[in-house]
Amino acid sequence: MPTLQDITLAHSQRLSEIYRTRDIRIAEVQSLRDIQLRDLPAAAKVYQKYDDDLSVAREKQLATEAKAEAARSAALIVAVDRRGERFEDAQMARRSADTNAVQGKHRAEDLANRKYESAVADLRDVPSRDRDKAAQLAERDRRDGLDGARRAHDEALAAAQQKYRSSIDEALVRERQESRDAERSYLEAVRLGEAAYRGAKTFADQALAQSLEKLPDAKEILRSWRAALATIASDTREAEREAFSRFRRELDGLKT
Repeated sequence: MPTLQDITLAHSQRLSEIYRTRDIRIAEVQSLRDIQLRDLPAAAKVYQKYDDDLSVAREKQLATEAKAEAARSAALIVAVDRRGERFEDAQMARRSADTNAVQGKHRAEDLANRKYESAVADLRDVPSRDRDKAAQLAERDRRDGLDGARRAHDEALAAAQQKYRSSIDEALVRERQESRDAERSYLEAVRLGEAAYRGAKTFADQALAQSLEKLPDAKEILRSWRAALATIASDTREAEREAFSRFRRELDGLKT
């Protein structure tokens, strides 16, 4: 047994087919009307102006799209270049931090060694019974100093690596953001171009219809065209009524 979702989907598909059929029929009668009207000598200038207006509107649309495409390409190139620059900055910062970490380790090791050497040199002034203990203390301080230098070095390298990774991630995120912004700007420009063309076409269609109405030879063709449109509209309304009636019957059957 069909579900509510199945019934609703089938109804939507039937409506889509009704409107698709309507649009095809309208396009066919429109095409037939234009063919017949274009054959009229009196309509030649009217259609020439119409074609010229549409051609100008299309050229403007294409120019808008070309500019938008060029701007998008330039923005994407800039985004990639900036990402490369950020990568280089991150690499230089990490190398500098690594160098500082190594130099800091060496300084700390040298300091620990100097303190040890000074303590060893001072052992001659220490009573003999306390020299072993003093020597052990000096050695322990030296080891602590060297261990501290190593830990500080390792921590500095880890921090530099983490900062490097964060910088790389940020560079990638910013590149994606800039690329998305460029894409959105491009699509918006394309939509505006399409809207401008549709507006120009609507205006041209209205001007064409007004001019054709003034031509005696076009009256019968236009009358036949309007009659065909009226028939299509009537057929569409009837098909809609049947579709909604079937939809209600199927819903009622589902309830029972």
